[in-house]
Amino acid sequence: MKIGIIGSGNIGGTLGKRWAAKGHQVMLSSRDPQGEKMQALAQEAGENASTGTAQAAIAFGDVIVLAVPFNQAGAILSEADDLHNKIVIDAMNRFDGQSAGMEVVRLAKNGRVVKAFNTVAWEVIAQPQYGVANASLLFAGDDADAKRVVAQLCAELGFDPLDVGGADNIPALESALMPLWRLLGPLLGREYGLRILKRGE
Repeated sequence: MKIGIIGSGNIGGTLGKRWAAKGHQVMLSSRDPQGEKMQALAQEAGENASTGTAQAAIAFGDVIVLAVPFNQAGAILSEADDLHNKIVIDAMNRFDGQSAGMEVVRLAKNGRVVKAFNTVAWEVIAQPQYGVANASLLFAGDDADAKRVVAQLCAELGFDPLDVGGADNIPALESALMPLWRLLGPLLGREYGLRILKRGE
């Protein structure tokens, strides 16, 4: 699968490296794709990784990951215009009380938006296994086929994917865990994972 990563920070870089290691073709993007930092990241990711601009990564990918600060997303999506039914994974958070994901749904023209990876730290993306258990990864969106692809991509990284419903649940997915992060972070550090359990498993 071709995956375009918009953003080369901890979240985007970690996802890109891990998916490239799983055999996916990954394009990592930044404003300076030929810069020393990006070339080092691509080299670390291996032969399945390349670098480009945000718009090059959008054109390249069947799956697009938004992993930039939220205030950059609007301009990127506006410039991209029609996304031609590509899957858009929104991994961003917004800290002004508004929903990043619902804004992406509005702006991602003909993109199939799935909210995912915004509830875990990059350290957990790098290593989601905790002994015999895997961390849960919650995701939401309206397109069933897109969610199946995202669930598979999550599972390949070692997560236990959990579909929490349609796009109308995206704001809750963004806001519900933030108080828990603020509570548990000082106690447990950044590398704690959450596992959702249900009877019958």
